[in-house]
Amino acid sequence: MKRKLNFMSILLLSLIMLLAACSGGGSKESGGSSGSSSSDGGDSKKASGYPERNIEVLVGHGAGGGTDMFTRAVTKELEEILGVNINVVNQEGGAGVVAAQNAFNAPSDGYTLIGDAAFSITTAAGTNTHGLNDFTPIARFQSDTYALWVKKDKYASIEDFLKAAKEKPGKITVGGTGSLGMDEMTVFMFGEAAEVDLNFVPMEGSGEMHAGVLGGHLEAMVDEFGPTRSLAEDGSIIPLVVFAEERLKDFPDVPTTVELGWDLTDGNERGFYIKADVDPEIIKILEEAMKKAYETEAYQKYEEDNYLHLREGWLNSEDFTKRTEELIEKYKVIMEKLQN
Repeated sequence: MKRKLNFMSILLLSLIMLLAACSGGGSKESGGSSGSSSSDGGDSKKASGYPERNIEVLVGHGAGGGTDMFTRAVTKELEEILGVNINVVNQEGGAGVVAAQNAFNAPSDGYTLIGDAAFSITTAAGTNTHGLNDFTPIARFQSDTYALWVKKDKYASIEDFLKAAKEKPGKITVGGTGSLGMDEMTVFMFGEAAEVDLNFVPMEGSGEMHAGVLGGHLEAMVDEFGPTRSLAEDGSIIPLVVFAEERLKDFPDVPTTVELGWDLTDGNERGFYIKADVDPEIIKILEEAMKKAYETEAYQKYEEDNYLHLREGWLNSEDFTKRTEELIEKYKVIMEKLQN
């Protein structure tokens, strides 16, 4: 019996040593592989497993508007790149404030984003209480170009328009979408730079503005080139000045604000945001995917078809964050003047 027990003990000890040897060899081999993966960063998408389910993008503006259309154009490409469905949900209210609040209340898991064009403006105005402390800009896609538009034959040049504005201070009406937004700030900054007193008239959208100009109810309007394309092509309205550094090839005879001595080139800047406490690895995955979406042939065509390619739009997360910080500080000063 004793010899049998000794034999069993020896057999058990041998088995343990064999397993230990196998384990050690495997550990060494896999450890080399793991070390290699760690040193080169590996595949971040595989490392996190993100995304594993549908993503939701909250848009604080109405369906069919510029920000809504931009968001849908991008997410269509992102679905192919990330391999999941992306649902765009319109949540109008406060020029994006309602959507920001709802996104802030969502879990910090990377599955709720914001598509917005007014983040820096609403933050500067104080209506969006969840600024850069609570949200991180992922990427900017568009930096739109504005122009001052009038009905054909109303004014022959920007000089004629300014002459009328100086002769009738506060009487020249200029339409724009919404109040305390990019359009009103543009008119205000233009008035300050050109030293004229203009009367801003808030409108519901581009359609109402166009009707106002064509019907003679508005002297002028500020708008982007995309919404005005058809009217500009048939000559119903014309741009007097473009808010840009260089003249546009499609409108070579129209002067720019910069060449006239006015540092006015701001426009709506559309991009995506996510809660600041989301895993940085997830934010990086989204940033890289958005860069790929921006470079797709389909998205580039969308931009060209809607005159959104007139200036470079792409900014990565770091640069977009810096740009947003600068705009918030700049717009705070303007908002104080507008609200006083």
